[in-house]
Amino acid sequence: MNDRSRVIAMKVALLSATSLLLVACQSPASNRVLGDIATDEARLPSAWQVMVEANTLPGDWSVLFDDAQLRDYLAIAEANNLDLKQAEARVRQSEASLRQSRVLLGPTVNADLSATGLSDLTDFDQTSDRGSVNASGTWNPDIFGVNRATIRQAEAQLDVQRARTARLRRAILAQTARSYFQIIEADQQLGLAQENLTFLDETKRVSEARFEAGDIARSDLALAELEYENAVAGLRNQEFAARSARRALSIILGDFGSADLEVSERLPNDTNFGLSALPAELLESRYDVRAARAAVKAELEAFDATRKANWPSLRLSGRVGSSGADLSDLFDPDFYIASLTASLGAVMFDSGRNAAQIELAEARIDAALAAYAATVRGAVFDVNDAFDQSVTLRQALEALERGRASAEEALALEQIKFDLGETILLDVLTVQRRVNAIRGARISTERRLLDAQIDAYLALGDAR
Repeated sequence: MNDRSRVIAMKVALLSATSLLLVACQSPASNRVLGDIATDEARLPSAWQVMVEANTLPGDWSVLFDDAQLRDYLAIAEANNLDLKQAEARVRQSEASLRQSRVLLGPTVNADLSATGLSDLTDFDQTSDRGSVNASGTWNPDIFGVNRATIRQAEAQLDVQRARTARLRRAILAQTARSYFQIIEADQQLGLAQENLTFLDETKRVSEARFEAGDIARSDLALAELEYENAVAGLRNQEFAARSARRALSIILGDFGSADLEVSERLPNDTNFGLSALPAELLESRYDVRAARAAVKAELEAFDATRKANWPSLRLSGRVGSSGADLSDLFDPDFYIASLTASLGAVMFDSGRNAAQIELAEARIDAALAAYAATVRGAVFDVNDAFDQSVTLRQALEALERGRASAEEALALEQIKFDLGETILLDVLTVQRRVNAIRGARISTERRLLDAQIDAYLALGDAR
């Protein structure tokens, strides 16, 4: 066998050995994880049958509820909320990290130019000028894919951050709407408290007159005074609740807690999403599920990069330059030399450091898988619970409305009887308390129904 044949045979043997090494070192972790994800999705319960017609869903938060003031606040929150600004900055950081990772696949080139003038101290007119020009470059061909694994990890981390930011955006808009509805509820409860105070003030005045006339006992007058003062305390609490709700919304909007925000006088009508289609696509559209899945991928790529850290690495470097030449000779090719170097290096012993890092990476994969499984289950719960709650609250609201009408009719009749002296004050106050309770419950239920609508919209992810 001649020298050329031996060289060819050695190259073939080297390539074959490299191929076998790559096959032998491939980890089944990726296939195992993907299989675990598919298994977990296949175990979705058959009871998850709530379905939503896409054409019944609003396009975005701006049209979810018919309230112009709310739409303005949603736009302000999206533009000014500080938590969202931080999340957007983290997305830009992840994008910069990805660009930084991608440059690992390219070469690095350095150049330098220097000139030196030499002269004796006794004769500055006689100088000797020397100079040098050098250019060097290095390149890692990434034969075993360590750098490419790092790039894939950065891509997955960017996907995670983008999904988290999109989810945060929807959560902030949802919180904006919730806070807005809380303000309206607080204002309505405040109006109810003021109305109750006016009624109790009139009742106390009548009781004082009847006590002076000897028609009622001192205990009835004391009860009227007690109810009045209790209503004053309730009014003060409602005034604080209204101011506090406005300050909370102001913070969400990126302000400093202003208490003078304007809102509508009444809660908007709830939205009917329709219940006629299975939301299986939520696994692809919900931001939290997408983020959890991307997190699994990021851990897989981190594991791959860690596993390959002990593999050999090939580095190519070259240099072209001159040194110590006269300035007049810098343009003469004879004064330049070129060199090309190839080096192969590998970690031979690291006291088990990389093995421990691999174990840590495997544990992180398992944790990410568990988080993904929990997120899928949370998605199922969110959809079922939000739509179930919407239906239940709507039914409760209908019952409260019927009860409110009956209670107010009973209160009006009881007040007439009291004014005519046919009943005692205790009976009037008992009915009044029932009316107050059912009015307050109705207002709270209206707001809770809107909150449930927000939860349902959040549960749908981006399935529109």
